[in-house]
Amino acid sequence: MTGFEFSRLKGAAAALALGAVFAASGAQAATHVLNLTGSANNVTTNSFMFGNTLYETGALELTGFTPFQLADGDDVEVTVTITDGAFTLPVRQFMYFGLNFSDISGGVQPITSSSNGLFSFDGGPQVGAGCGNCTSLITYVENQQLSFTSLFATGSFSMSEPHQINSITVSYQVNDPAVTAVPEPGTWALMIAGFGGAGMMIRRRRRSGDMVAA
Repeated sequence: MTGFEFSRLKGAAAALALGAVFAASGAQAATHVLNLTGSANNVTTNSFMFGNTLYETGALELTGFTPFQLADGDDVEVTVTITDGAFTLPVRQFMYFGLNFSDISGGVQPITSSSNGLFSFDGGPQVGAGCGNCTSLITYVENQQLSFTSLFATGSFSMSEPHQINSITVSYQVNDPAVTAVPEPGTWALMIAGFGGAGMMIRRRRRSGDMVAA
């Protein structure tokens, strides 16, 4: 083998190695395309007091996907179809709606993660959604009706390590200014539990005195 041939082989090997690096880095990010359904008959609701505030919550477990890992840089494209009626939030002054990705139903999500995305309800205009300390997409509505039978959501995620997704829910949290003042930023942390375990989470954080700010 001549020196020229050896140099060519070295160059080809380097190019292959560089291509493998780019392929590996590209493989780290994925787009998860999900078509999910849930029955309005299966919405679970709850209410609880925290301080002088009465919170009302509702959640619906969605089906139609295979569990997967959500990793840094991943995107989601989610179509949700509600059957047997509509998913409806009670009209209150402060209204939060979320699409939650977690390891178990109502599971605590990693606070080292963040999300950014968009919602479109029943084919309407897009609204911004995101979370600064969880793997939910969350939007805020103030004192107006939010009821839908179809939802399209897109989002991207930033996280320190992959998180297993075994449960996806739609959920809400509302409260009325007749009972309390404007919620503190830490109330975003309630969304992390998909609202199912929000009361338990608040009590635990109240004891520790460490509310997570959005």
